[in-house]
Amino acid sequence: MIDQVDAGRTPEDDDPGGRIGEAVEYDLFAAEEEPSPEPPGLVAYHLAPTLRLLRDEIDRRWPHRDRASDGWIGDAAHQAGASDHNPDADDRSVNALDVDRDGIDPPLVIRKCIAHPSTQYVIFERTIWSRTRGFAPARYTGSNPHDKHLHVSVSHTPSAERSDRSWGIVTAPVPKLGDRVLRRGSRGSDVRELQTVAGRLGARLAVDGDFGAATEAWVRTFQQSRKLAVDGVVGPWTVAALRAATRPPAPEPAGRAPGSRTLRRGTDGDDVAFVQRFVGERRCGRATGAFDARTEAGVRWYQGMRGITVDGVVGPQTWRQMQVKVAY
Repeated sequence: MIDQVDAGRTPEDDDPGGRIGEAVEYDLFAAEEEPSPEPPGLVAYHLAPTLRLLRDEIDRRWPHRDRASDGWIGDAAHQAGASDHNPDADDRSVNALDVDRDGIDPPLVIRKCIAHPSTQYVIFERTIWSRTRGFAPARYTGSNPHDKHLHVSVSHTPSAERSDRSWGIVTAPVPKLGDRVLRRGSRGSDVRELQTVAGRLGARLAVDGDFGAATEAWVRTFQQSRKLAVDGVVGPWTVAALRAATRPPAPEPAGRAPGSRTLRRGTDGDDVAFVQRFVGERRCGRATGAFDARTEAGVRWYQGMRGITVDGVVGPQTWRQMQVKVAY
């Protein structure tokens, strides 16, 4: 099954240089398939190998990402004109890839794409980074805002199309919650983590990595509920409160290993269950792990049978009779 670019998109990715507006500020810090069926009118084509590598790295980093807006081969509208979503003339390579924004960290992907030697330009949220402008962010003036996906085009030289150089998506370090102070206007993976944590606490925030008004309002409400300074800024105290609020319950204590302690009435654990199974259900009852009166009676019976001190307590002498190594 091919990932075709959605019908209805405006095929404007062929001439990015003509749609670059004024320079804008954009804080990037604030992821081999079989030949596809041939569509009507086209001979064999393929996604540029370096873009297959990019998509694979994105999928490896975010395996559960949304792929609804993914695409690479152009629809009829794209095929009617020149577009990187159409196979080129020399080797039928498709040199454009669209990646759904949901479930990934778009700023990280953009940073890695503009650092890769194969990239010609990237478009996302009405912003374009083009090699012809040194990848300085500028307003993209085309009618398609590219707000549901990010678009990556690579150069048409064989070396660019076939590059096996890693895009660095899988191993790229990203800011984690607590690495820096977050406030209105911050963007990045740590903001996404904050929004995800908020969701676990009942918030209904878009997990988009953009610290906007809704995120700030929720932070203020959370700070007030925890009797913190209500400033909407996520610093060390707020991060600590968030972690405490979402910390999972402490796990049940690990069961004790047989022979690691002395057992008597009132103790419980896996080692008690071992004794109950060893002596047998007829004498101790079902192996519940609780050392009760019936278990004590069963231990006394076993001790008497083995000719050792009959006290109903499973100590070193009784453990050794059970062929258990004493570890205390």
